[in-house]
Amino acid sequence: MKNQIAVLSAWLACTTMGVPGDAPVPAPVPYGPVPSARQLQWHELELYGMVNFSTITYYGKEWGYGDEDPARFDPREFDARQIVRAARAGGLRGLIIDAKHHGGFCLWPSKYTSYSVQRSPWRKGQGDMVKELAEACRAEGLQVAIYLSPWDRNHPAYGRPEYVTYFRNQLTELLSGYGPVFAVWFDGANGGDGYYGGARETRNISRRTYYDFPDIIRTIVHRLQPGACVFSDLGPDIRWNGSETGISGDPCWATFTPKYRATHEEVRLNPETGYFYEMPVGDSNYDEAPNGHRHGKMWLPAEADFPLRGGWFWQPGDRPKTPAHLVNLYFASVGRNSALDVGLAPDRRGLICDEDAAALAEFGRRLRDIFGTDLAQGAQASASQVRGGDPRYAAANVLAGEKGRYWATDDAVTAAELTLDFGRPVEFSVVSLREQITLGHRVDEWALDAAVDGGWREFASGTAIGARRLWRGQPITSAKLRLRITQAAACPAIAGVAVHLEPAYSRAEAGNALAARREPGLSREGWKIISASCEAPPGGAAANAIDGQPNTFWHTHTEAGRQPPPQEIVVDTGQVREIAGFLYLPRQDACTVGNVAEYAFYLSENGRDWGAPAARGEFGNIKANPIQQKVMFAKPVPGRFFKFVALRSADAPCINVAELGLVGK
Repeated sequence: MKNQIAVLSAWLACTTMGVPGDAPVPAPVPYGPVPSARQLQWHELELYGMVNFSTITYYGKEWGYGDEDPARFDPREFDARQIVRAARAGGLRGLIIDAKHHGGFCLWPSKYTSYSVQRSPWRKGQGDMVKELAEACRAEGLQVAIYLSPWDRNHPAYGRPEYVTYFRNQLTELLSGYGPVFAVWFDGANGGDGYYGGARETRNISRRTYYDFPDIIRTIVHRLQPGACVFSDLGPDIRWNGSETGISGDPCWATFTPKYRATHEEVRLNPETGYFYEMPVGDSNYDEAPNGHRHGKMWLPAEADFPLRGGWFWQPGDRPKTPAHLVNLYFASVGRNSALDVGLAPDRRGLICDEDAAALAEFGRRLRDIFGTDLAQGAQASASQVRGGDPRYAAANVLAGEKGRYWATDDAVTAAELTLDFGRPVEFSVVSLREQITLGHRVDEWALDAAVDGGWREFASGTAIGARRLWRGQPITSAKLRLRITQAAACPAIAGVAVHLEPAYSRAEAGNALAARREPGLSREGWKIISASCEAPPGGAAANAIDGQPNTFWHTHTEAGRQPPPQEIVVDTGQVREIAGFLYLPRQDACTVGNVAEYAFYLSENGRDWGAPAARGEFGNIKANPIQQKVMFAKPVPGRFFKFVALRSADAPCINVAELGLVGK
């Protein structure tokens, strides 16, 4: 709290220093929660990434079970500089290093376990991938952050107190041995089935109490890295935006009040530290995180994360999102007062593959082409009212681009206008707005007008501004732009207005990129359902699972007393063929109830003799990232009939299937 007050005092001092003989006009009083010093630094990043690389890269998995063999981890061409340069080409300003994912394999030689690079052939067991990536980031001008999974499916003590000591020791290693970090990233996945040193069992823990995150943050993170923000489902510095689509809500307030999901009871705020007494990691109302709360009790801004490819770890046959898709996500996250976190997945060589690197480079080029020129520079700025008539709060401050300078009105004026006169007709398609966030969220509603035919025409309006708000649309030609603050909780304080023109080549693809790529698989012509578990509720018929329409789905019952998983569906494809794998698509309407988490897949030539499953496993991360899953068999299997068995769903006693498909030989 003391650091936060000091930072705010320094910023406010910039606005209250008068010229000799002048009585200084006081700065506006902050409204509601305001960002801390470390949050202010984080806000300036806007765009960064996460590097996900582990033993599971060699197993074709999204989550490690904990029994993966370190001997398979041998990225002989690993080049940290190549990975970091690919990120920098994409405009990323920092990288989160995934030092240990859920499978427990460590990318650094931890002295607390041998389940690490020490047991791999890479660098003959003498390597330290965290060190190489951190050094490469700093050499290329990128900031560094650390991801350490709280869940460890390998460690034999997970679920007992001694594992928490192990986790704290490893966190201390990472935060004291690799230089300053801008964030520490704690995943919300905690507890479940795993290898656990050979026990192969399910271990559930209390997410509220097991790790004692408040103490970990106080005694380890902020002691060793006082400038590091802590990310988790709900902070305490950065919150998850609730999905892995890269899209935040509209509006997306930086203010939020954490509550326990089960009771919706507000967590108590500690006035000494500015943090809540208990940090409800993984057990909170993150379903409200996309939009935040207008009058939330904490400054807890959102991060929108998504993998560049389909999943967070490299898998053969997967492809990156297009540059157009990436630009759209930028506007739907950074442009909505969030940060954007792009997941990068080195391949089995230890490199960002050519296709991914090309997508990043083109994404970076498009951002530079859009935002490289501010067409508002040189404009004449005027306002309907200026605070105390003092030039220190003048309209021209929105064009200065300097910290601590902003346009503000008198306290009693909460509806006001700011006009930019370009002096000539200017064509633009993007407008960037920024609030002076050291003074909190002040603006509730705003509108933009263009001067047309001697009058004003509104072309955009919205709710909330915050650190950055972007409007993007079809080109407008006008000699003047007007920002109207139509409703505010306190006098507006606008730190920046910028105007840009998106190039035609980028704008032409703006509307087609938010849908995920999906592999069609073999033709479904002639397929028919033989049997399906549970009578489907209305609208959830089993036939929807093979109709080729991703917006329909088969959904089994959720009512008490109905048959819980395992549940199955049997399909006749009409002819025997060589099958190399299968596809599963969960429902695509933002509802994740019943997404299949664990499966078995069988093939038969006659529909009676099934034998051993052609594949059995889990769809890791299926709830947070409900994309199409592709499972390839060890070798092609002949079959006419297939049986998909949902052994377990992610969160309910039911299952859903939007589409099932087959991959040919």
